[in-house]
Amino acid sequence: MTDKTKTESRLRSLLGEPLVHFVLAALAVFVAWNMVSQSRANASRTIRVSHADLERLASLYAAESGALPSKEDMLAMVNDYVRDEALARQARQLGLDQNDTIVTRRLAQKMTFMISDLADDPDPDEKTLRDWYAAHADRFTEPQAITFTHVYFSEDVRGSKAESDASAALTRLNAGADWQHVGDPFMLQRTYGDLPVREIARLFGPDFAKALAAAPASDAWFGPVRSALGLHLVRVSANMPSRVIPFDEARDAVLADWKDETRRNENEAAVQKIVGRYKVEIEGADAK
Repeated sequence: MTDKTKTESRLRSLLGEPLVHFVLAALAVFVAWNMVSQSRANASRTIRVSHADLERLASLYAAESGALPSKEDMLAMVNDYVRDEALARQARQLGLDQNDTIVTRRLAQKMTFMISDLADDPDPDEKTLRDWYAAHADRFTEPQAITFTHVYFSEDVRGSKAESDASAALTRLNAGADWQHVGDPFMLQRTYGDLPVREIARLFGPDFAKALAAAPASDAWFGPVRSALGLHLVRVSANMPSRVIPFDEARDAVLADWKDETRRNENEAAVQKIVGRYKVEIEGADAK
């Protein structure tokens, strides 16, 4: 047997050993892992600006400026995008995103948006809508609204004479005097149309609103009525009581309202399902 033949025989014998098989397999895994790691490393060092990214940047620019971006504008935006992406990746590698409330809230917000986008748009039947309308009639009720004109008397200007001056002016107004030439200047409007009672209360105070809500529509002036601002003579030309909008008239609003609340409830259920996957431990909560 020649030396070459002996060498080949020893090599075949060695390759047949289980330990050698294990070593070769481990070496193959190591090489493969290095190749995958290198591929991932290369990918992590690549910042890809897609057509979708470019369209999004252009849309944002157009929404803010009202014009399409120029080539120079696009170049500047892409540079900013690449800069931000590079800094963000480096920050994540350094763990700067950990224990950051702003980052956590932003990710939670994006997850919430994703849940909402993936949800199917609900489509109720007629009975469901009518039941919803009946159960939430307050949402489809027009409030009492009043159309009125008022003449203002300032107690800061007139002092103790404000009430007597207003009473004297009331007689003149009901005798046909021009209301635009009576009273003191007023910082708000002097005539309001179809103003809800709650808005009257916000502007003039609850006592003034209550007095007008009880006043019937008339050509006559009455008062003086005290507000949070002073004294007023008032003429109510229209007093529309609150009313529930008929279903057929409110149908679109009912549908929109039903969809909005149903979608909101489904989103919250999806969020709670995600939260339920986690065990919550509060350090020190069981401490005596």
